[in-house]
Formats: sequence, C-alpha cells, structure tokens
Amino acid sequence: MKNSRKLDKCLNCGKQLSKSDNFCSNCGQENIDQKVSILRFVKDFISNYLNFETVFFQTLPAFFLHPGKLTNTFNEGKRKKYIHPIRLYLISSLFYFFVAALAIPKDVVDRIMSESINPEQINQDSGGMVKFNFDAGKKLDSLNKSGRLDELKELGLNLDSTQMNASDLEDINKIIEDSINRGKRDWRELRKLAVDLEIPDSAFDTAISKTSFNIFPGLGSEQRRRFVANSGLFISSAIQNLPIMMFLLLPLFAFFLRILYFRTGKFYVEHLIHGLHLHSFAYLIYGLGILWMFETEIGVVLVYFISFIWVSTYAYLSLLNVSKQGWFKTLLKFWVLGLFYFITLFVATLLELYISLITF
Repeated sequence: MKNSRKLDKCLNCGKQLSKSDNFCSNCGQENIDQKVSILRFVKDFISNYLNFETVFFQTLPAFFLHPGKLTNTFNEGKRKKYIHPIRLYLISSLFYFFVAALAIPKDVVDRIMSESINPEQINQDSGGMVKFNFDAGKKLDSLNKSGRLDELKELGLNLDSTQMNASDLEDINKIIEDSINRGKRDWRELRKLAVDLEIPDSAFDTAISKTSFNIFPGLGSEQRRRFVANSGLFISSAIQNLPIMMFLLLPLFAFFLRILYFRTGKFYVEHLIHGLHLHSFAYLIYGLGILWMFETEIGVVLVYFISFIWVSTYAYLSLLNVSKQGWFKTLLKFWVLGLFYFITLFVATLLELYISLITF
C-alpha cells in the first residue's frame, strides 16, 4: 500500500527520488506521502505503532495467561513476536491513570476536610441520624480523643457506657452530628477567606488556627492558603505527577530484582524488562477494577481484594517462571520484594504529594 504513496521529490530537502527509494539519501526522511484520508491515517497508525493485526493479538493471551512469558521471550532476543515492553507499559499506564483521573472526584479534599470525624466510622440511616458503627464505650473513647467529652459532662449525662440508656446515646449522636456540621461550616468559611483577596494572610492564619484544619504547619501562610482555596487543583496536580513518579520508580524496582537475583547472572536491563511487564499487568488489572467500581459501585471491597490477589499471584508466578528457582525460595523473595517496594511506594507517594502541594 505504501509503495503507491511514494513521491518523486523529498518534501524535506527537495532531492529528486525514485519510486524504489524508501528514504531520502540526502536527509534520511521516509519517502511517503502523508496527505491521506482519516481512514488511511488510522490504519497506518494501528499497523505501525500497535501492529494490531498480528502482534497485538499474539501478545494478549501470552500476557494474561502465561506470567513471565513475555519477559523470557524478549530476553531471549525474540523482539518482534510481542509488543515491545515500553510500548505495552505506556498503553497500560495511560489506561490506568486515565481511569483513575475519572474516578477520583475533584472535590475529594473538600469532602474529607468538611468531615470532622472519620467518614468510615459513621453512616446515615433512613431518618438522617448519624450513627456510629461501634458500641457506646468506643463512642466515648472517640469523643474523648476529639476533645468533645466535656460537652457530655456539661449535659450531666451518665458516662458509664454499661449503664447508658437510649436518651444518652441520642444526645451523643446529636453532639457528633453537630461536630460534623460545624466542621463543614468551618471549612466553607475558610474557603471564603482564602479566596478573598482583601483578607490578609495574617487574618487567614488567625482564622485557620481556631479550627481543626490547622494543617501543614511547616508550610508558609501563602501555600496553606492556596491549598485551601484551590484544593481541586491540588488533586489534579497530584494525579498528573503520579505517572512520572511511577516511571521514575521503575529503575528502583529493577534494582531490587537485581539484588534479589544477583546470582542468576541476569543483566540489570533484563530485570528492568521484567519490571515493565509486571507494572503493565498491574495497571491493566487495577484500571479495570477502578473502572468497574466507578461505573457500578457494586462490590467495591471485593473487587479491590480480587484485583490485589490477582496482581500478587501473577507477580509471584512471573518471578517463578523467569527466575527458574524453587517455589519456596521465590515466595520468600517475593515477600521481601513486596515489602521493600511498598515502603518505597509509600514514601514516594508522600513525597509526590508534598511536591504537588508546594508547586501547584
């Protein structure tokens, strides 16, 4: 097909070409007419970059059903049989971070900050009354930690959890509800102060110090105010920086593999290829899980658990097939690898959030 699109002159340097010239001998530009219909453009894109007709469909079963096969095949020198590891990584990471960006609400910070009590500890019944998911004794412990126990004493309530009646519990729930509503009001007022250009930073610092949102004391007044005023932009900035962070962690992941398998004689690049394949699989599975939770909101915990077990099992089997070592030895190394990498991932995520906070 492309032979019919050859030119008689190089569009880049103007050198005369023949129909048999695939490239310009003067500047090296490919001898092909790029002025094509949209259908031809899409077909060439799929053929050149995804190799959809053959390589893509050959890659899928090997990738999903045979952990480690793509890594072994590539390291054996068979580079054209399956999608290149970097290309596969880019496709899967693009899918994952796109889905994650859709699933994370832009006002997630507002939702968290407007709740003065951990949202996981409460629910709403049909009457709208806030109820704790644990017994009366734990209710008192929670209120004591939040400094709200004095309000109960002022009401003259019986604070012996074993002797509490329904009225006592109702009053406690009312205080909890008032606390949540107060937190929502405080956050809304702080947002108004933060965006009001006539309010000086000193006044904003005074206002925030009187609430439970006196966060990030190590940051300057301007940065804290910008965070309160533009929390949605902070989330967007953090999401945009995540792919860069994960890509920078890949060499470190390969380094962990190199240390764990230094006696196998494999080169560092071989471990890097393995890391690309493992991350690609994790991105696809977690991306599909997030997509399911975002679209259906059914079985969120179960879907997350299944995704985690699937990715973990796949990673273990991949290590087993690539290293060719015993199952128990591989299991121990898998645990060590997981421990160090999750610690690294946790620290890197905190660092990424901090950088996003001071730069957004």
